[in-house]
Amino acid sequence: MPLPPSETVRDRDDLVALARRVGLDPPLQDLLREDLDNAMFGLRRAWLEKAHRPGDRTLKSPCEGEVAQLPDGESVPFGYERELSADILEKRTRSCYVVPPGWQSLRVLCRSGQSALSCLLHLVARQALSGTATGTGPLELAHAGRYFETASLLDLWPRQVFERAAPDANDVDVLIGEPVHCDGQFGVSDPSTLPRARHALFVDTTLTGPKLDLPAWLDRLDGSFAAVFRSGLKLDQGGLELANVGIVQIFLRKGCGSSAVRLADDLKQIRALTGSGLTLDELAALSAPWFLDPRYLAEYTSRLFANNAALAQAVGTRSVLFEDRCHPSLISPEAVAPFCAIRLRRGDASDHARLLRRVEAEIDRRQLKLDKGGSFGFRSDRYELIEPDPKAGKPFLRVALGYRGGPNRDGIIDLFHELSALPSLA
Repeated sequence: MPLPPSETVRDRDDLVALARRVGLDPPLQDLLREDLDNAMFGLRRAWLEKAHRPGDRTLKSPCEGEVAQLPDGESVPFGYERELSADILEKRTRSCYVVPPGWQSLRVLCRSGQSALSCLLHLVARQALSGTATGTGPLELAHAGRYFETASLLDLWPRQVFERAAPDANDVDVLIGEPVHCDGQFGVSDPSTLPRARHALFVDTTLTGPKLDLPAWLDRLDGSFAAVFRSGLKLDQGGLELANVGIVQIFLRKGCGSSAVRLADDLKQIRALTGSGLTLDELAALSAPWFLDPRYLAEYTSRLFANNAALAQAVGTRSVLFEDRCHPSLISPEAVAPFCAIRLRRGDASDHARLLRRVEAEIDRRQLKLDKGGSFGFRSDRYELIEPDPKAGKPFLRVALGYRGGPNRDGIIDLFHELSALPSLA
């Protein structure tokens, strides 16, 4: 169903601007007369067709001296693909986060957010073996967050390398923190309450993007090495899902006897050895000029965050039906997230399945455009029922409002406001 004209203006204008930035203005004009989803997919398809041409012209292990030209005209020396340099993107614009006085900083790109964390853990483990890390024996590690894949990744490491710290530990060798975390209810981390990091600090900003109180986190580090990392698929690509990528910004104290350049080189070596680097196709797709453009990232994410905060305000904290921490802005006004986690105060998996059916019936009755699908941070509005293993937690409905605004967004907000006022689903 096409969206109302008043709702299409901002998104349509933004798609036109993105198309012009990559020289795709004429082919997109006809698509922009269609609905927004077709226009978005048309832009994505046209850009990826252009971006994939360099990879189509070369083998994965080309002959010596091969050079690939990206769509923006930049040239990349192309040897064995696993060792492909991402310098062109890593040096693009300024870093994601302002570098505080007394610190050096560089950006490194990996193939995903999980591969970025994996490479960082390999780097810390290697530093421990070489005597760079403090102490002997296993590295004590604390995960101050709820992301289930981070916990699963840590479980893969032998306890002789990383040992989980006690819950009441005052300090640890490695601290992995999430400024905002969610396991069906949101939480907001206060860095001052977390263990101090003797050697390394890693901060996952997948949910918060550019919004981070970096000095407050660096204050927890007694060592010299920190990294802020995130999945760059969700918030960083204008909602077009061009390629998986992990974005790492490393920080190193000045005067510590090493350099950020050397640390980045070590991380890139691990990236190559573990196959965690970008392919030529991915590098070319991400050469779209809005990727790693801090101004565009701030504008795009601010709308996502505002839309979801508005939904959270409509649900509120006093609902009889829903739990009261569906979004971090309800805990701390400055906290952000690109979705809401709506969970029944009382109810099991079957009750949440009933909630899902009720929501789907209302979507049809009200003629709302709300796509059933996973993840978050994209242009359109999405929802899905998250059903973890019963031992891992209760189900919840993830509702991720996207970049668009207008009557459709308001209709979705009205729907959940009305549901939140019900005494029960009966």
